[in-house]
Amino acid sequence: MTSSGNDNPNSRPVKAIWSMGGQATAQFQRQQAPAPWWALPMNSQVIRTEIARRLIIECKIARIVETGTFLGTTTEFFAKFGIPVITAESNPDYAQKSAARLSKWKNVDLRAHDSIRVLQELTRESIDRSVPTLFYLDAHWENHLPLREEAELAVMHFAKAVLLIDDFAVPDDPGYGFDDYGPNKRLTLEYLLQGNLRHLARYFPSAPSHQETGARRGCVVVTANAELMTILNQIPLLRRWNFGP
Repeated sequence: MTSSGNDNPNSRPVKAIWSMGGQATAQFQRQQAPAPWWALPMNSQVIRTEIARRLIIECKIARIVETGTFLGTTTEFFAKFGIPVITAESNPDYAQKSAARLSKWKNVDLRAHDSIRVLQELTRESIDRSVPTLFYLDAHWENHLPLREEAELAVMHFAKAVLLIDDFAVPDDPGYGFDDYGPNKRLTLEYLLQGNLRHLARYFPSAPSHQETGARRGCVVVTANAELMTILNQIPLLRRWNFGP
């Protein structure tokens, strides 16, 4: 099933204009209550959503791998691009709810397993791992933090991997929230770039946090592929970070 009209993720968002007519003698603006952060893709963050859209288009992404399906809101956004989407959800309740939501999308492969298991499966399956692949990593939990291992599997086994990581600290903008579970469990560059990941090029949002909407969670985009680095350098919504570890 395909979407049409304003549901198309390749179309620019258009603001609705409301007006009063008839016998009205005064004009006023009707303000809509903000949606819960989980109601729209990417924590209801419009700038983050546009970053993801630009990554998919500019990098010519041929496959998307998502860890942490949750309710399937972001997964459905990805599905509308018409390319294969593999999404992992280890929570049985969330997997069941999102499966119902995503059943109409034939290009979505929902796997109700741990994200590491799903990524390991992908390294062994007979798929083309040389195509540009977007990894949206959002499987973060206090007692189990698989992010670094997820990133290593993606970068080591997919030649053109670009990673968009949610809930990540933006070093110079504390207005962006991030996950902090204590020592060595803070989603920061120091945590991510240990081990086999120090060679990654890193990009943060160029927009300050006060311009973002929704939950205003931080993110980082990373890649080890030189061709993709050249593309990311040209995306205005991103700024390359050349400091720190």
